[in-house]
Order: sequence, then C-alpha cells, then structure tokens
Amino acid sequence: MIIMAVALLLIVGLFFVFFVFPGATAEASQAFEQFSRGLAATSPDYAAANDMAHRVHVEIRYEGPHGSWSTNPRVPSILAVKTGRAQSYLGREYLLEPAPDGGSYLFVWNYGEHVRSLHEKMLWLLFFLVTGVVCTAFIFQHRLLRPVRLLDDGVQRLSTGDLDVAVPVVSRNEFGALTDAFNKMVGRVRQMIQARDQLLLDVSHELRSPLTRLKVAVALLPDDDNKAGLVEDLNEMEVMISELLELERIRNGHGLRRERQDLMSLLRQVAEAHGDEHPGVRLSAPSLELFIDIDREKIRTVMRNLLENARKFSLPDSRPVEVHVAEEDGMVRVQVRDDGPGIPAIDLPNLFEPFYRVDRSRSRKTGGYGLGLSICKRIMEAHGGGIAVSNNNPGRGATFVLLFPTPE
Repeated sequence: MIIMAVALLLIVGLFFVFFVFPGATAEASQAFEQFSRGLAATSPDYAAANDMAHRVHVEIRYEGPHGSWSTNPRVPSILAVKTGRAQSYLGREYLLEPAPDGGSYLFVWNYGEHVRSLHEKMLWLLFFLVTGVVCTAFIFQHRLLRPVRLLDDGVQRLSTGDLDVAVPVVSRNEFGALTDAFNKMVGRVRQMIQARDQLLLDVSHELRSPLTRLKVAVALLPDDDNKAGLVEDLNEMEVMISELLELERIRNGHGLRRERQDLMSLLRQVAEAHGDEHPGVRLSAPSLELFIDIDREKIRTVMRNLLENARKFSLPDSRPVEVHVAEEDGMVRVQVRDDGPGIPAIDLPNLFEPFYRVDRSRSRKTGGYGLGLSICKRIMEAHGGGIAVSNNNPGRGATFVLLFPTPE
C-alpha cells in the first residue's frame, strides 16, 4: 500500500510538472498579454490601474505626456526595460505596450509563481489525503488481519507440541470460521494423541501379568540355549514396558520429586561411571557447585541415556564426549557433544518422538526401542526446561543441549 501511495504521488507530481504547470503557465501568459493590450487601449489612470493591480495581481507603470506613475515602486522604469537593465526583476512575465496618448504602459505579472504555488498546495493536499487513506486502511487492515496473527501464533504453538492451544474467535466472517475449524482440528489431534498414549499405557499394564507368568514358566524350564534366548526376550519386553510406563508417569510433571540438588556432583558421578568406556567423557564447568531444583534420579537417567547413545554410536577415532555446563539468560545450559557420525538431517525433527529410531532396521546391535530420547524430553519438560539437538560442524558428531530453569 505504501509503494502504491508513493507511486501515485510520483505519477501525479510528474504529470503536474511536465504537463499541467507548463500548459497552465503558457495559457495564463497569453491571457494576461491580451488583457494588458486591451487595458492599455483604454488609457487607465493611476486610480484605475491601482485598483486593477489589487484585483488581478498585475503591476502597471505609465510614462508619457501625462506624467509618470507606478502601482509598485519596485517596478523599473520603461527606459531600463528597453535597455535590458531590468531583466533581473522582470523575468519573462512582462509586456510593454504603447498608450493612445503617445506614452507607454509596462505591465508586470508573476502568474507562474501563483500557478506553481497552487499546484504545490494541490500536491500537498493530495499527499495528506493519500497518507490519511493509507493510515486508515492500515488500521482497518490491522484489525481485519488480527485473526490471521492469532492463527499464526496458534500454529507456532501447535508445532512446538502444545496441544492445549485454543485460538480465540474474534470475528464471525471467513476468518472466524477458519479459526473455529483450526480449534476443532487441534481438539481432534489432541484426542487422537491422548487415545494413542492411553492405548500404550493400557497395553503396557495388561502385558505385565502375562509377562510375569511367562517368566515363572521359563524359570521352570531346564537350562539350555532356548531358555537363555527366552529369558533375554522376556527381559527386553519388561524393559520396554517399564519405559512405556515411565514415559506416561512423568507426563506434565507427575512422578517427579524435585529437590535442591548440586547438578555438578551428579554430572561428575555420571561422567566417572562412563569414563572408562570408549571414547570417554570430559566435563567442563565454570564452578564446582551448581544448585538447582531437580529430580536427581530422573536427570541421572537423562544423562545416562545421552552418554550411552554417544558411546554406542562412537567411531574408533572419536574424541571424548564433551559435557559443558554454563549459566545464561536465567537458564542452566548443559551441552553434551559427541564425535560420532552425526544424525541425518531428515531425522532431527522426529528424534524425540516415541518409538522413532534413526536405524530403521531396529537391530539389537544399535539397541533400544526408540523410547530413551522421548523419556529424556518428557523429563526435561516436566522440569520446566527442554532438550534440543543439532549436528556439529563440519558434519561429524551431534550436540544435545539440556536447559534447566535457575531457582528463584
């Protein structure tokens, strides 16, 4: 709209400068010349000329048998005009006409300035009118597009996983219908996800009893290779069910026992536990103590998952895993940086989804069921923080970042 307004003003201004103003000035000059010749033929005296000067903005000087007078003392003498010594004052808008009595009349006008002044006023008027129209249209457009901004905010919140988003309906037009449809869509998505989570929870609970009976039955079998394989499979099922139940238990902060704990001592313990395994762990922090409100065992689980993943995917020449702690912007930032092969970019957005694995083959060599990072995310969100991941530069290794709120 601003570009259109500026273009309109520019077009109108150029039209006035190159067409209207030159044409109006030329026609005005011709009209004044004809008027001056007719006036000179009537031999006006000083009183009539002075009255005419005030009414039509023209200055008149007379020199002849009946004396010499001028409606404005600044008007040069007729001799100065004839000899060309008065051009600086007269410019181009003057006319020297003979009088019937043998004298001469000098008519001086500046109608071009009046035309220019009038056109400038018209352009300024147009400018203020266009500015007013643009401002008014902007205000109405700003109010009209408010539902779009609210929808955009709702989409952004939904994309971050906030399923409780509800966009207020502020209009009853098409935008209002779109907002209402968006809210219904969010409600249906929330119901589907809740149904999925509830199904996983119910199935996990229901599998516990038959799993226990199977473990008892297997324990009564004679020891051989088949029994060892069955025991391993049952242990894997038990671990997966426990992780599913844990994932649901810590939803929305339930199942946490937050206390003021020294995060640095916890990180040192976890780092020492993995220090003897390739590629090792190196911890760096600005202080020896850092007290924040956490569930110590849950955060231990998060760090253990991250370090075990880093060890699992490390390369023979990988450098030690770097754990760096820093405080910034009211948050405690724990960075876990490995030197493995990195994570494919296509997998980064879904890495924290339940049962999502980078290794599509789900081989036991890479281990896990795709629940470890989901549990890490759920634990961090329950603490009021978050977890993020990115690949390192120049393309080797990944960095996980844990954010904890500092105590008030």
